[in-house]
Amino acid sequence: MAEWSQQAHFFADHAVPGMLGAVTSLYFDPFAEMLWTGNASGQVTSHTNTPPTDHAPGLELAGMCLSPLSTSSDVIVGGATPQAVSGTLSENDVLLAIHANSGRVMRRVPAEAAITHLVKSGRYVCAGTEQGHIQLRDPRTLAIEHQIAAHHGGLIDMQAEGNLIYSIGWTLRQGHRVPEPMIKVHDLRTLQARVPIPMTAPGGPAFLAIHPKRTSLLAVATPQAQFQVVDTNNPGQTQFYLLPSASYLSSMTFSSSAEALAFGESDGSVRLWTNDAKASQAALPVRFNAYPTKPPPVADFVLPPPRIDWQSDTPLSCVGMPHYDSRLLSALSADEYWSHGTPLLTRPALIDAGVLDHAQSMQSLGFAPLPKHLRGQRNQLVSTDDLTDRFERHGKLKRTALARLRGARGDRRVHLARFHSEQTGGDAPDEAWEADHAGMPGYYRLLSIQYSRFGVEDFDFGYYNKTRFSGLEANAACPGATYVHAYLQALQYTRALRVFAQRHTRMPCPLDECLLCEAGFLFYMLDEAHGTNCQATNFARVFGHMPKVHALGLLDDASSAAAPYSQLAQRLNHFLLGELSQEALRTGASMALPTEVLALCANPCAYTLQTHSTCGVCGHHSSRQHLAHVLPLVYPPPGAPPAHDVASVLGASFARDAVVRGKCRHCQAPHAPHATFRTVLSTDALPAVLSMNASVHTAAQLAQWVPDRDHGGAFLAPYLAVHVVHGRVQATSHTTVPPGEDVAVYTLRALVVQVQGAHDAPHLCTYVRGASDEDREAWTLFNDFLVRPVSADEVLHFGETWKIPALILWERIDGAAQAHAAHLAHAAERLSPDTRLLTADVNMAAHRDTAHIRHTLLAPDELPEPGTLVAIDAEFVALAEEEVEISSDGTRSVLKPGTLALARVSVIRGQGPKEGVPFIDDHIHVPERVVDYLTQYSGIQPGDLDPGTSRATLVPHKVAYKKLRMLVDRGCRFIGHGLAKDFRIINLYVPPSQVIDTVCLFHSPAHPRNLSLRFLSWFLLKRDIQSGLVLKANDAHVPDETHEGHDSIEDAEAALQLYRCYESFVRDARLEDVLEDLYEIGARVQWRPPVRPAESSTT
Repeated sequence: MAEWSQQAHFFADHAVPGMLGAVTSLYFDPFAEMLWTGNASGQVTSHTNTPPTDHAPGLELAGMCLSPLSTSSDVIVGGATPQAVSGTLSENDVLLAIHANSGRVMRRVPAEAAITHLVKSGRYVCAGTEQGHIQLRDPRTLAIEHQIAAHHGGLIDMQAEGNLIYSIGWTLRQGHRVPEPMIKVHDLRTLQARVPIPMTAPGGPAFLAIHPKRTSLLAVATPQAQFQVVDTNNPGQTQFYLLPSASYLSSMTFSSSAEALAFGESDGSVRLWTNDAKASQAALPVRFNAYPTKPPPVADFVLPPPRIDWQSDTPLSCVGMPHYDSRLLSALSADEYWSHGTPLLTRPALIDAGVLDHAQSMQSLGFAPLPKHLRGQRNQLVSTDDLTDRFERHGKLKRTALARLRGARGDRRVHLARFHSEQTGGDAPDEAWEADHAGMPGYYRLLSIQYSRFGVEDFDFGYYNKTRFSGLEANAACPGATYVHAYLQALQYTRALRVFAQRHTRMPCPLDECLLCEAGFLFYMLDEAHGTNCQATNFARVFGHMPKVHALGLLDDASSAAAPYSQLAQRLNHFLLGELSQEALRTGASMALPTEVLALCANPCAYTLQTHSTCGVCGHHSSRQHLAHVLPLVYPPPGAPPAHDVASVLGASFARDAVVRGKCRHCQAPHAPHATFRTVLSTDALPAVLSMNASVHTAAQLAQWVPDRDHGGAFLAPYLAVHVVHGRVQATSHTTVPPGEDVAVYTLRALVVQVQGAHDAPHLCTYVRGASDEDREAWTLFNDFLVRPVSADEVLHFGETWKIPALILWERIDGAAQAHAAHLAHAAERLSPDTRLLTADVNMAAHRDTAHIRHTLLAPDELPEPGTLVAIDAEFVALAEEEVEISSDGTRSVLKPGTLALARVSVIRGQGPKEGVPFIDDHIHVPERVVDYLTQYSGIQPGDLDPGTSRATLVPHKVAYKKLRMLVDRGCRFIGHGLAKDFRIINLYVPPSQVIDTVCLFHSPAHPRNLSLRFLSWFLLKRDIQSGLVLKANDAHVPDETHEGHDSIEDAEAALQLYRCYESFVRDARLEDVLEDLYEIGARVQWRPPVRPAESSTT
């Protein structure tokens, strides 16, 4: 036998060694001098023999590569993907005979055992089973003709040649499986075992290959990088070799020329050995095939790029980039390259924190006991039904690789071009919202904003919303509360809840941070915006600060990643409605309101339940009353007839009949059974708004929402008639308003659902019915900032696999409810608006300095009237820096905008005898960590926003916001510079008719540039502003204070004076000439005032 030696050692791919896993499959191409390699991550690569280099790299396949085969110009691979394999190998598997050309299944037979190996001999198809048996099957019928018990512990590998079959496997020693140190040989003619061939290498055999020319020669390898060549006719002439490898062998194969032997290793490399002494000594290419073959086509030769003398200060821009006239392969969308099998395209799931807390390490291998909450039930297979697959998220459910990735939402976002609305001139075409393969229309996808260097100012929100209902965009300030937007939209269009929150804002709420106040402010903004996009920044900020929110896991972050969004929304529903009730009652108690007006503080979702309990031992009966806000639906138990509509489960959901065990207070029995149920006092006691949790946690519960053939109707009907009989609730569903005087009639107002596309992360959407008073039956979809009408059939149909119901809101519309609403409206008339904030001196700074008080409060007779002019300016600090991606060509992309918070606001009188005198100059307390005070632009110094150190007038954020809200409500007209951006950050919507922006007043349509306030003041007012400020001390012995940066009072004064100049230019018909002079001089001085000796304004 010829001696073998190593010819080459190379990696199967260009990834980091070991990144893509072991080389699990090797195959020498019979039609070209190429070696195909497949790794555990599904990557298949071909290598030529001159020298072994990549020939066709980058072919990605889902799942573990089993056996690549080459036929003409195609590559056939076998793989196991999550979609193709469910559970484990079992005796219920089947064998399929598939036509090689058509792909049609020709024959299907039961496997009768778990098949692990298949080889073809001269007479039989040999199938190796998991139990170590070899089935000999007829090649035509695949029926089992004979069976050989080869190995007691199971098969490792087997090969067949002629009438002999060779196998290696496991044996059992003291109950443990160990490799048998021998190769077993069976004669297929006599079905008898021949003398086994001993394996002298330690560790036991793992791979077996037959010499393609001399069938009596076998190559046997061990996982420990050792192999031997055995002659079955003369076992004494065995050759033993040791590979110079520090990793384990994972595959082995012979070339058809019998001159090459390839070994795959666990580190992703391949070793090529040869028995051709000439090729080994002269470093000539090894011949893979026994006959001459055509050389494979190679890529065109490309001139190497010029060498760059690289230094530490060499700019990246000196590296040239080629020009492309076609789409690059790297520009594939996620739908085109999505794969479950390769780690290059799929982020690995996060390891549970409970595992990491108890992890130990030994020889670079970490191990830990499985936590109890991950164990589940033993001996059960997880169902792969699509209905149950949707209930996981954040790594447990199919998700995209993006996730961007967001802080808590992850996943691929939908990016559409800006300003489509101007191009289409109408509603977005249906083609733009094409459904995915699961049937989900495109307008349900998870949307994101493409930020530019101008933020969101040039993002086309109009493309996504052509209605007069405002959407809510994702909030970068508190990404964990973004899912709350869908719930807030449902509350906004439930009239009783909206009015309840808006009335609360007119009361002197004693809380600095109040969710009910922020909800009322948000509902006012959504009411007045009329389709303009809004933010819920202030609500999210207060929501994120509450300790209860963190304790209950209501933020969408890593701590709540195990809960689906539908369940997260239901927990939010329980918490928020209860919290709103407490805040409203606390405010009513602090005001000492009369009983009639105190009814305004009652949550319209609240209702009283009476829980009854009867002891099963002594028969003692007890009852107690409690307040409820949410009704979780209760479905029929397994085996019971399914519910066909919501009315059929409403009574059981209210009653919740159950038997619990506990100590009886009457007879003292320690484990007495107690029969419990709940009742409602009367029909009149039913709430104005009935808030339901859908409580869909399993596929069986979701199946209740799918209409059946017998009843046909949807689970939810437009109307619900409810009445109480002896404390028990009875309900019927109706498609029109039902008649009757002694029933409570509810109309379906809003529905919150969890949706998830094929490759999107799950998120929440809201359906609202009757958002417009003109059409009370129309349905509207709210998907963040996307708003569009949808049909009732689309809303109420739940046969899809991408939509799960979460919350249902019903609004009562019967005569009793209308009379109660009229009574509350009459009581609200006695609640006069609280204007004391505009005339009172509110301050929370412990060490306020009088030298910093530069404003004069409004007198009661100075309260603004509609049309009153005021000038305003605000300053901000940064809570988070923006995240920017700079590409190699210098393109700058904003991944996440910076987060700004209001730090100071100044409002001055714009008319009257005190024109120009400030009446608001408040610094705002910011409890969050400030990453940048932006002193150069804001004039805010560290310590100015801290109650313990600030010397200025410091107020809570809600007080400052409420002052501005009052000015808007009283019809003031605001003068300022760049007010659109300021009001957006403040989270305040001001009608355009009440905004006078000097940016727009001094902008020429012929020039795209907007002029800065400093330049306008220098040119028109002859003032140099924004260059610092000196505050005169009251005490002559105390030095004056110098402040850097902008001053909001100075900027507001400049804006007011510019407006007066504008009025004079319009009056004298000089505006056009002034604008031309502005742009002509501005271009000369680079749009900046000339540098002058330092001067300061003195106050």
